[in-house]
Amino acid sequence: MASPAQERAAPQGGATDEVSPVVLKAVAYRTVSAEVTLVARNAEGFEQELPVVSDQPFQVFLFEPGPWNVRPAPGSGFWGREVYIDPALEPDDPGELQPERDVSDEPAPSVVPVFEVPVFPAVAVSGRVVGPRRPVSEVLILLGDVDPERLDPRFGLKGARIRCPVADDGRWSCDLPGTLVHLVFWLPRHSPEYRWETPLFGRRQLRMGDQRLIPGASLAGFVAAGPGFRELIDRCVVHVAKADPAFWMTGLEDVVGTVEVARDGFFQAAGLGPGHHWIQVDCAGRVAARAGPYTLERDAETFPRKRVPLMRSHLLEVSVLPADPPYDSHWVARLKQIAPENAVEFWRQYRPGEYPQQRAVVENGHVQFYVPGNGAFSVEITDEAGGRFGGLDYLEVVGDLAAEVELDLVPVVGRLMLDDVPVPGLVFFGGRQTSPELTFRSDDDGWFRGALPGREDWRVDVVAPDHEVMQFFHNIDVPADEPLVLELADTVVQGRVLSASTGQPAERVIVRFESADGQLVHQATSGEDGSYSARGVPPGWVRISAQRLTLTRWEVSEAFETILNPRQSLTVDLVLRERME
Repeated sequence: MASPAQERAAPQGGATDEVSPVVLKAVAYRTVSAEVTLVARNAEGFEQELPVVSDQPFQVFLFEPGPWNVRPAPGSGFWGREVYIDPALEPDDPGELQPERDVSDEPAPSVVPVFEVPVFPAVAVSGRVVGPRRPVSEVLILLGDVDPERLDPRFGLKGARIRCPVADDGRWSCDLPGTLVHLVFWLPRHSPEYRWETPLFGRRQLRMGDQRLIPGASLAGFVAAGPGFRELIDRCVVHVAKADPAFWMTGLEDVVGTVEVARDGFFQAAGLGPGHHWIQVDCAGRVAARAGPYTLERDAETFPRKRVPLMRSHLLEVSVLPADPPYDSHWVARLKQIAPENAVEFWRQYRPGEYPQQRAVVENGHVQFYVPGNGAFSVEITDEAGGRFGGLDYLEVVGDLAAEVELDLVPVVGRLMLDDVPVPGLVFFGGRQTSPELTFRSDDDGWFRGALPGREDWRVDVVAPDHEVMQFFHNIDVPADEPLVLELADTVVQGRVLSASTGQPAERVIVRFESADGQLVHQATSGEDGSYSARGVPPGWVRISAQRLTLTRWEVSEAFETILNPRQSLTVDLVLRERME
């Protein structure tokens, strides 16, 4: 069966070859078949929603380079750990061995990898942190399997952790997997209060009661202040974290304690929880060392014998031109390491695409990063939503460095209209399925404002949920001295898709609407009864066809060509037949 994930528009004369087809199977824990919305995210930060049905393989199309991390979407009613997938890998289970035969004259079969994504029903768990001694900003819940020998290994939760923010009154709430697990509460600067075991399956919510603050473990040691650091030793601090600093994505979000370093290099962090901890040493505002992991025990002190050597970091200053965004927003600079100098000894071991990143807000056209060690980096300037304006693809850092990013931006003011009525909606410049460069939201009067890195030849996708309208625009030029008005078509094309082989309705079939020059102007997906409905198909000549890719065959329908008039409602039924090469 084919997923309803949207398909990238094909250039004139043929389909694109940039799509990575994979088969995902959401394996539900002790749950009957249910609709699950998955989210795929690659190393560049691009996300794509993938609606599937649990325990059924679905063909999906990923429109950006992999590898990908796939998990249930927030608020979907399901919880699951991220699953790493790479469309270039072979499937784990190639199936039963087939008898040997002469295949010298036959082309090699195309194997589509199958990836399983274990999901659990989500349970809303809440509690309250009490104790006057220290404020607590979050509760960290560590998960562990109660009986791993009897558990399907696909549903193992050992090592999973969930962060739950704590309100000012001490109350917290978050989603947990609906299964039988060890819940280990960890309060920052304190050790866990207790281990708790309870069946969560079949529940929708669970109130945990009070979690009281108690003393915790401590970590102490020495830093080795070599030449160039002895005069800075009293300006050094140690950050203690529950996660490896090499994996910090946006700074010190995993830090659970920060202490000063004495003149003799001694440091001590108290009130910590048990488990693995890492440290990062900053001297005069620069990263000087990273070390760990250190295994802490409850209410006990850990004192490593080996001193932590300090090293120099470099100051990277980035200037952004122009200095101010041309609209009411903020610029964000993202620094990503693309080639570490010594990945084995310094950055530890991690998969490609997971190099450390730093994120900082651009203020008055300037931003600073402290880079530990040497290496090659990339700098990306985006808006708060992640829309990319520009940046530097390669920047080699071997010392303090000043770099400049010049952005060529143009302001844009536009309006969405449907039959001369303004409508609220989302405007995707660059395409909705193809990882848009920038996304704007129009207000109730249909107006949207922003900035773009260029005026000409944009693909623009518009979605107006309140009016159930979706429309694709191609080759759009942004005017310089007047608003960009996007007129949505008030047309409706509906019908049913049937399978010629079975005579039954065909579900999850992609229905394509193409213009005279072969561009995709609309797209819809058939439901369980084979019906589909598309509102917002542009008037004029249109070619309507259906297609579905399964594990064993490729099915298509005969194209229906017509001229669609404004405000017209049209019924078109399509019949799928197996495509013969």
